[in-house]
This record gives sequence, C-alpha cells and structure tokens, in this order.
Amino acid sequence: MKERGSALVSVILVLLLLTIVGVGTAYFTSMEDRLSGNTRITKAGFYAAEVGLRRGEALLSEVINLDTAVCGPQSTLSQLLAARTPPVLKVPGGGYDAQVLDPSTLPALAVACLGVDARAYTNVSIPPPASVSVVDQVSYSLYLRNNVDDPQGTNTVDTDNIVNLVSVGTVQLAAGVVVTKIIEEQLLLTSGGGAIGGQKDVNAGGTNTVYAVGATAASGFVVTDKGAFVGQSGVGKNEATLVKVDIPKPSLPGKPNFRLVWWKEQR
Repeated sequence: MKERGSALVSVILVLLLLTIVGVGTAYFTSMEDRLSGNTRITKAGFYAAEVGLRRGEALLSEVINLDTAVCGPQSTLSQLLAARTPPVLKVPGGGYDAQVLDPSTLPALAVACLGVDARAYTNVSIPPPASVSVVDQVSYSLYLRNNVDDPQGTNTVDTDNIVNLVSVGTVQLAAGVVVTKIIEEQLLLTSGGGAIGGQKDVNAGGTNTVYAVGATAASGFVVTDKGAFVGQSGVGKNEATLVKVDIPKPSLPGKPNFRLVWWKEQR
C-alpha cells in the first residue's frame, strides 16, 4: 500500500511539473507573438513617416522653385511657417512648435501652379498594394518649423533658408489602437540650380562637410564629395557606426536645391 501511494504522489508531481512547463511555454510564446507584432507595427509607423519625409522634400523643392513669370513672386519658407494651420505639434526635444505644412496658404498664383499639391498635409493616407489585404490604416502628417539657430529668425520668420521638416507616421490598428512614429530632418533649401530627387545617395552640395548621422538615429546616410556612408546602430549607443558604400558620384548641373543637414528619429 505504501508503494502504491508513493507512486500516485510521484505521478501527481510529474503531472504538476508538466502543467507548469506547458503554461510557461504558452505564456512565453504569447509574449513573443506580441513582441513580434509590436515590432511590425513600429516598423510600419517608421516607414510611413519616411514616406512623408520624401514627399515633404519634393514639395518644398517644388514650392521654392516655382516659375516666377507664371506663379508670381517667389514663395518663401517664411510664408509656409506663418501658415498657422492647426494642429500644432510640440516636437520632443524642444525647439519651436511645428506647424502643419500647408501650401494652400500661399498666394493665389502659387496655389494655382501647385494644383493638387496645394493642401494641408495632415493624415495623408498611404494605400496598400492592390493585391494585399491590410486591415491597419497607415498615414502620415507633415509639419514645418524654423530652426532655433537661425540668428535673426523667429518661429514664423526664416532668414537662413534652414528649416526642420517633421513627419509623423501613424498606424491605426483594427482594434482602434494608434501607434505613431516621428522623424525630423533639418534641410537647407535654396532656389535655382539643378533639380534632384530624394536625399538618399545624393552628393550633399559637393562640399567636404560631413553631415553626421544624429546620435539617436537608427540609420541614415552621410554623403560627402569623397564618398557615401551608411550610419548604423546609433540607437542607445550615443554614436553611429559609419560604413562606406561605393556608389557612383552623381554629376549635377549647378548646386542641388537642398541638402540634408541632420536627421534624427524620435521614438
């Protein structure tokens, strides 16, 4: 009887141990799925914000290079900064509040030349590919603010042609949860010169100056007349490793319309 009773206790202990192992495995599997989902959503927000940056760069270049013979006096960055279209964005890290990028507030002739591009860039939807079924809603909003180092500028007056372009990527899940990602670039814009595309893989004004990746940047590009570099692993290390990338040096007539001064990500 004692042997039979001890066997029963042993079986119960083994079952209890297996139950604990099973519950623990299920818990950690569930946590891993949640973490994977969070990573996916975070990346989606980051990519949405980066799409906004590329669109904002092209739009600002278009605005300051409108044909004055057709579109009236040259549009200025100060006109965009003074638009005051709500809502106001208080960007983490200080500095001036950012205003919605809204070219529709420019003079009538400039607005007519811009056409459909003359609008307030808030909650711009990014449609998924036609062949992909996506329940999450992804969008971006663009904001503009003057740089605090402008010696004679204010929050609405630019005097050095340097402004901060802020893009907010938003992912709204089917459950109603909203995730945002904020990316900010500081751009030096000038009218005239050869037209260029996005900032990536482009010679930054043909100078020897290195425009370094921000300390909090997850990735970025550093371009000089000596070559191109990719900044990696900057998050949490207060530094960014630079890896040289061999790409052909672009040949552009005149000076580029704008160049990247710095780039950072707000988490």
